[in-house]
Amino acid sequence: MKEKPLDTLNSLLVETFNAILKVEERSLRTATRDKVTVTEMHILDAIGEGCTVSELAAASLVTASTMTIAVNRLEAKKLVERVRDTADRRVVRVRLTEAGRRIAYAHRRFHRRMARAVADGLEPGELDILAQAM
Repeated sequence: MKEKPLDTLNSLLVETFNAILKVEERSLRTATRDKVTVTEMHILDAIGEGCTVSELAAASLVTASTMTIAVNRLEAKKLVERVRDTADRRVVRVRLTEAGRRIAYAHRRFHRRMARAVADGLEPGELDILAQAM
């Protein structure tokens, strides 16, 4: 592949990522009254139905100590809680509180609306082409 198309693709991807991040940050600030950062939101998303700090760290590509600090902050904000695993009491799992679930749901809804807005601007068949290209 020639360098010019690669440069163009790189620019488009970077511009798209940055634009999405700005919109996501504004939406998140409004929805949570500045309570949650984008990074914290993605941690809430990664927790899903519950996991250990080590599992969360591995999925997020950070160290367990870094994730522990992030989980401590989210726990202080009452968005997650630590609970003992019922099958193995030595294991501590992180799970979303009701407030954490509400925020995570709103974030997933934001992403669905964003994807729908893009899809609505495409001609029939273009969504399939875009999905295959990505």
